Amino acid sequence: MNKKLLLASLLVCASTVSLGKENSNFIKLEDSVITTENFETTVRDTPANISIITGEQIEKSGAKDLVQVLQNVPGVSVKRYAGTIKFDIRGLNSMYSDRNSLITLDGVPVSASQISNLPLESISKIEVIPGGGAVLYGDKAIGGVVNIVSKSAMDKNFYGNVYLETGNYHYGKKGFDTGFKVTDKLLTEVGFTNSNPSAWRHGEKYEKNDARFRAKYLLENGDIEFKYTHSEDENRSGVAVPRYVSDNDRRDPGKLSRSKHKSDDYYLKYRKEIQKDLEFLAYGNFYENKRSYRDGDDVRKYGKVQLKKTYMDSNYLIVGMDYLDDEIKPYEKIAKIDVIAGTTDSNGENGKKKYMEFGNSVKKNYGIFVMNKINYDKFQFTQGIRYDKAKYDFYWRNGSLNDHNKIGTKDHTKYGNYSLELSGNYLYSDTGSTYLTYTRAFRTPTIGEIRYTRNSEKLKPQTQDTIELGVKDFVYNTYVSLGTFYKWTQDEIYSTIPPEFTGMVNYNIGDTKRIGFEGFAEHYIGNLTLNTSVTYLHHKVTDGKYKGSYIPSVPNWKVTAGANYDITSQFTVGADWLYYSNSYDLDDIANERGETVKGYYIVNMSAYYKFNNGITLTARIENIFDKKYDEYAGYWDDKYEGQKINRRQYYPAIGRNYTLGIEYKF
Repeated sequence: MNKKLLLASLLVCASTVSLGKENSNFIKLEDSVITTENFETTVRDTPANISIITGEQIEKSGAKDLVQVLQNVPGVSVKRYAGTIKFDIRGLNSMYSDRNSLITLDGVPVSASQISNLPLESISKIEVIPGGGAVLYGDKAIGGVVNIVSKSAMDKNFYGNVYLETGNYHYGKKGFDTGFKVTDKLLTEVGFTNSNPSAWRHGEKYEKNDARFRAKYLLENGDIEFKYTHSEDENRSGVAVPRYVSDNDRRDPGKLSRSKHKSDDYYLKYRKEIQKDLEFLAYGNFYENKRSYRDGDDVRKYGKVQLKKTYMDSNYLIVGMDYLDDEIKPYEKIAKIDVIAGTTDSNGENGKKKYMEFGNSVKKNYGIFVMNKINYDKFQFTQGIRYDKAKYDFYWRNGSLNDHNKIGTKDHTKYGNYSLELSGNYLYSDTGSTYLTYTRAFRTPTIGEIRYTRNSEKLKPQTQDTIELGVKDFVYNTYVSLGTFYKWTQDEIYSTIPPEFTGMVNYNIGDTKRIGFEGFAEHYIGNLTLNTSVTYLHHKVTDGKYKGSYIPSVPNWKVTAGANYDITSQFTVGADWLYYSNSYDLDDIANERGETVKGYYIVNMSAYYKFNNGITLTARIENIFDKKYDEYAGYWDDKYEGQKINRRQYYPAIGRNYTLGIEYKF
C-alpha cells in the first residue's frame, strides 16, 4: 500500500511539473517572510520549506476556521478537539501541540486554544516554517513555527467591512471592521466579531465575542503599533466516548463539560530604521485569561528586543533578547486543611486531609540570541546561537496523580539550554535555490505540566538535532518546493494516559528519530491552478523501555491535492482532497494494539464570487462524502454503564458540513 501511495504521489507531482509551457512571474519566491528573523526577507532567501497562506487565499477558500486554512500545508497535521485546534508539525503529536510546536501571533508565543476561534477576517497572512524558529524563539520550537500575522490599521481615510456567515450544526459568524485616519500619521481601526463554531454533537455550544482596537503611528522610517483584543468565550463540549456509544449515534457527546472565560490581550510594537544600515525592533505583550468552571487563570507577559546591523553592503548581524513570564493563578490562595484528591479515610469514605498552601505557579524564561548572515556571490550562509534560562516556582496542585506528600506545597526547579542554526543557501539560478540546514532546538516543561503530576520537576529538557536538505524553484509554470530531513530527539517528553500509568504522567521516554520528506507543487495553466503535496514521516523510539515503538497518533503519510479555477476574474471555484494514513492510539506508546486508528480521506469544495460593488459571496462544503473518522482514540475510564471500566474511547470528527458567507467592503 505504501509503495503504491508513494508512486501515485510522485506521479501527481511529476504531472504538474510537466504540464507547463511558459515561465511564470515567480511571485511565490519573492513573497515576504518575517517569521524567520522578525525582519523581512523572501521565500527564496529562507533556508526552510516554508509555506505562506495569504489573506486573499483564506478569503477565496471560504474557510471557517484555521483547520480548513492549514489542512493542506505539507508537514502539518491539524485537527479539532473539544472546541480547540490541535497542531502537529513533523510528527510531534497534535494532541500535545502547545508543547512541541510553537504557535505565535504577531511573533508572540500563544496557546492553540487562544487562536482556535480567531476571526479569519483579522488575519493578514500565516507563515508556517517546519523545523524553524529555534534561535529566534527558543523554547518549544521543536517542530517549527506557525506564525499568524494579524491585520494592521491601514493608511486610508475611511474603510471597513461587514460580514455574515451561516452553516449547519448551529454555525454562525457576524462582525465588522472599520478604520480611519485621525491625522496624517495616526491610523486607527475597531472591529467586533460574534462567532458560533459548529456544535456538531448534541447539546454542544461554542460562542465567542471578540472586540478589537488597532492603532498605528507612522514615523519617519518606522512606526509604532498598538493592538488590543477583548474576548469572551462560553463553551459546552462533549468528551471522548466508547464505540458502543458513538456507533449508535456519532453525535452523542457523552458528558458535556462547561467552560467560560474572558481574556484581554495587549500588544505594542516599535520599529525604526535608525540609520540606513541599522534597524531596531521591540515588541511586547500582556495577556490575561480569566476562567470559570476550571482551576486557574492564565497570565502571560512577553517582550522581545532586536537590532539588525547591515555591513559590507549585503551581510547583516541580528542580536536580541526576550523574556517570557507564564503564570497560572489558582482560584484560592488561602492556606487551609483540605481533602487530598484520590484518597479515602480509614473507613474508605471521605478521604484523607492535610494542611495545604496554594499560590501562583510561575515560569520565567530569559533568552539571548545572535544571528549572522553572509552573502557571497550566489551563496548565503547563516549562523545563529541562542541561550535560555528557565526558572520555575510552583505549587503542586491537588490532583489524584500527584504525590500526596507534595500536594499543597511549594517547589522550584530551573533549566539552561541553547539552540543553534547553521545553514547554507545556494541561489543556483534566477528562480531556484537549494539549502542545507542544521538546527538544534529544545523544549522545557510548560508551567501546567510541571505542577500537574508527580516528579515533573525531575524531567530532563527535551533536545533535538535536525539536518534538512531542500530545493525551491519554478519549472516552466510550476512552483516546486521539496525537502527531506532527519530529526534526532533526546529525552523526548511524553504524557501517558491511564491505565498505562507508570507513576508519573509526564516523563522522558528516551531518544526518538524522525526521517521525513515533504513535497509541494503548484501549477498554473491559464485560469486553472493545480496543487499537490506529499508528506512522508518515518518515526520511532530508539532507546529505553519503548525502543522500537512508533510514535502514537502520528500517521506516516499525508497527501493532498487541489484545484482552483477562475471562471471569470470575479468567480472562482475550488476543490481539495486530503488523506491521512493509519496511526496508533494516543496512549499506545508500546504499540500493543496495532495501528487501530484507521486512515481516512475527505473532499472539500468551495466557491467565491466578487461583485463590482464591494460585495463578495462564499460557499464551502467540508467532508462532502460524510466520511466517518476520529480525531482521537485511546483508553480512559468509562463510566457510561454505571461502573468504572478502562475502555477504548473515541472523539468523532465532524461529518458533512457547509458554510455560506457574505461580506461587504467599503
